[in-house]
Amino acid sequence: MMYGFCSLPVVPMRAEASDRAEMVSQLLFGDTFMVEQQGEKWSLIVMDYDGYRGWVDTKQIYFLDEDDYNKVKGWTIVSELLHVVAHVGGTELLLPMGCKLPKAGESAPSGLAIEHYVAHDGAEASPVDIATKWLGVPYLWGGKTCMGVDCSGFTQTVYKVCSIKLLRDASQQATQGYVVHSLDAAQEGDLCFFHNADGRIIHVGIYMGNGRIIHASGCVRIDTLDTKGIYNADVDKYTHTLSAIRRIR
Repeated sequence: MMYGFCSLPVVPMRAEASDRAEMVSQLLFGDTFMVEQQGEKWSLIVMDYDGYRGWVDTKQIYFLDEDDYNKVKGWTIVSELLHVVAHVGGTELLLPMGCKLPKAGESAPSGLAIEHYVAHDGAEASPVDIATKWLGVPYLWGGKTCMGVDCSGFTQTVYKVCSIKLLRDASQQATQGYVVHSLDAAQEGDLCFFHNADGRIIHVGIYMGNGRIIHASGCVRIDTLDTKGIYNADVDKYTHTLSAIRRIR
């Protein structure tokens, strides 16, 4: 079995082994994964965090032995929207929220020596407080960072900072936690899911309380939510039909 590690701030994961293929998700610095197929140009990987599969450029990933692999799996999570990390040797990386770094006193794999660690206690973080840091971030299919994010990448990363593991896609996240039976019973931090005309879950956002939702649609924004769905005052219409509410914690 081959083990891998993301040693760049962000690496695209693609649906097929091609630069022209759809970006289905992203690797963030510190993410670990299993390598199913290794090629000179492309490698097929499976993420440890959520089991997501995709193709990555082999030049953009770092291969680990089993000992280093087990060490980096326990690194701490960057909780700032962007964080500058200094490599020993003088170069710097700008890491987005959701990346992972060694805890204080821990060493990085050979060739990845870094300093200026981020300490973070996810148990104290509020999903809504973390989510509002993303306001205005543009929508990007497959994105998971403040440079561009899709709806489920947004919720997954926000909850990751709060030490709550979500799956990658909205339809997968809709299977987690337990059902909240009405909007009146919803609490701040619940996940709200929305379906298309075929009844398929296609969108997710975070309930803020008081009939408001924060979600990635065009950009990360706050809109009104009622029993019908999301009402966007900018376009004066409902944009998403409410399907389910789930409590994850």
